[in-house]
Amino acid sequence: MAALKITRRDHDDGIVLVLSGEVDMAAEEQFNRAVRETVDARPQGRLVLDFGKLAFIDSSGLRVLIQAHKAARAAGGSLAIASASERIARILHVTAIDTRVPVFPSVEAALAAAQESSSAS
Repeated sequence: MAALKITRRDHDDGIVLVLSGEVDMAAEEQFNRAVRETVDARPQGRLVLDFGKLAFIDSSGLRVLIQAHKAARAAGGSLAIASASERIARILHVTAIDTRVPVFPSVEAALAAAQESSSAS
């Protein structure tokens, strides 16, 4: 199994966490901590999870996604997923997570959607 690596990139329109490797039970706490710290750092901002280099996510990672979505919304912010592979996108669809957390084809599209929604407010 490939260890999870998380890289943070700050943008004017939000914060991007780039995930590479695998999110499983062994990486659940690392993933949860990174997401929580990011939501706490910019509570009303947009958090984009870049799944372009993510090879695998299990139920523990999906649970963190749902918790992160709820935490971001409660803080007045939002969470989005970008660049999911076909395999990961299928998991998000089968579990209906994609009905709660918006999924975009690219990080740029996710950040642009955040900008559009803030200018519509």
